[in-house]
Amino acid sequence: MQPDAGPGRIPCVRQTDERTHTESDTDMRTTRLISGVLAASATSALIGLGTAPAHAQTPDPSQPGVTHERGIVLGCTGRLGQRAVLANLYENRTYGNFLEIQVGEGDGAGEVNVSRQVAKRFVVKGRVRAHAVLAHHRVAVRGTAVRTSHVTPVHEVVEDAGLRIVSDGTHTRLRTKLTLIYGKRATKLACSDAFVYDLTVTKTSLVD
Repeated sequence: MQPDAGPGRIPCVRQTDERTHTESDTDMRTTRLISGVLAASATSALIGLGTAPAHAQTPDPSQPGVTHERGIVLGCTGRLGQRAVLANLYENRTYGNFLEIQVGEGDGAGEVNVSRQVAKRFVVKGRVRAHAVLAHHRVAVRGTAVRTSHVTPVHEVVEDAGLRIVSDGTHTRLRTKLTLIYGKRATKLACSDAFVYDLTVTKTSLVD
């Protein structure tokens, strides 16, 4: 789940060790949505429009260096009647917390979405709480995300935007039970991406 390109790239959230080319188009769409919101939100933070904690000096993700990145990824889907629902929650202790929710996919005017950076964490002691306003209606994700004993080693090498990015560490799977509430309607969510990551990220320039 890497942003495709650009100076706002936040590294190390692609779960390449567990994803294959045979997964559904919905999962691929979810991955692209996570990537897009991370890139946009990170760029906003860098130019002073984000809501990252004021006391922390956020590293520039477009520059070489080494960061220790920890957080949570929840990439989930569901249905409200005939409309597809996507909910992506991303926590990164280095770069901040990002949310994206979409109702409807390929529905033209019926497709609505919201993405934002927030100060508070979404997952606290296994309880998930996230909310936003979508098309003048309150939308919320509620439920639980419990850490399991399934730990996957991660070693990923990516070249992007003039950088060679090496990520080493672990992904620990989360067991989720989540509901999306939109206005007066609700649906259960299934999360194809649900894990805690703990990664050391080393970025070196390909230009020098």
